[in-house]
Amino acid sequence: MSAVTFRIEPTGNLGNQMMQLMLGHTLRSKIPELEIVGHDMPLWGLKGGEAPAPRGKPVELRGHLIDIHAIASLVKAGLMRDMTLEGIGSRMANYLPPSAYQSLFPAGQAEVEHHGADELLISVRGAEILGQCHPDYGPVPPAYYRQLARETGLRPVLFGQIEDDWYSRLLMEAMPDARVVRSHGVLADFERLRSARHVVTSVSSFAWLATWFSNAETIHVPVLGLLNPAQRPDVDLLPLDDPRYRFYRFPIRHWNGQQEDVDGLSREQHYPLMSRDEVAAMLRQADAATRGQRLELGAKTLVKGVLGRLRG
Repeated sequence: MSAVTFRIEPTGNLGNQMMQLMLGHTLRSKIPELEIVGHDMPLWGLKGGEAPAPRGKPVELRGHLIDIHAIASLVKAGLMRDMTLEGIGSRMANYLPPSAYQSLFPAGQAEVEHHGADELLISVRGAEILGQCHPDYGPVPPAYYRQLARETGLRPVLFGQIEDDWYSRLLMEAMPDARVVRSHGVLADFERLRSARHVVTSVSSFAWLATWFSNAETIHVPVLGLLNPAQRPDVDLLPLDDPRYRFYRFPIRHWNGQQEDVDGLSREQHYPLMSRDEVAAMLRQADAATRGQRLELGAKTLVKGVLGRLRG
């Protein structure tokens, strides 16, 4: 088979760009001739070359409903050759086991404090998502963090994007006994999350990846915003078969950074631990909700692939 080109259009922050490259490597595990180009992540020492001159119009892969296995089948059948990734494809079915990506994003790139078995490392996402950045992101309610500290009996450590802003102050006021560790830079933050024994993710692809790559004993996930299949059925970042994970139910919430959203963060509320069966049911509902869209996208991808080959 002649070379096949997978060109990445870097999208979003570092976590999203890492996921894009992971998609390319999943595809290359099925298509060894695949050339992955376009990515540029100097923090990891990763840079793709320039894409060769197109032999036809590349197929554009957008959004999250990307089926990397179906694409591999089209390539093997000679119905697709070149593609451009403009989306992210954040779905568990698109990923190999975490060990498959360790050489891309190796551990030990920064010296950090390693948290003990008696600490609960809480990833704090703040900065731009506190405003009107995206309705499926937004900050996590302090009541959830307090609940986890109480239920696990572990010493909470608030860590990450803790700055001189209203959300950081709200967290520290709500959890006065928590130790506070501010960001030490991107790689150091990734390594700290990756090395924790007990960790709480935020609604963040960066934190999600760091904990997924880790050897943690427990990973607590708020099924909130982008991570909630009832809110975003096109996204699946709930590793259902991984025994390290604990999933907590949240209502659907669209964050707009308005005062009523901010006020809602201070409400006392319990977030139930979900059973594996409950999570599986949510994922099945999301799968059913996106079935028509996935079939349509699959048909369009096939047509674009064939047309691209004919034009080449």
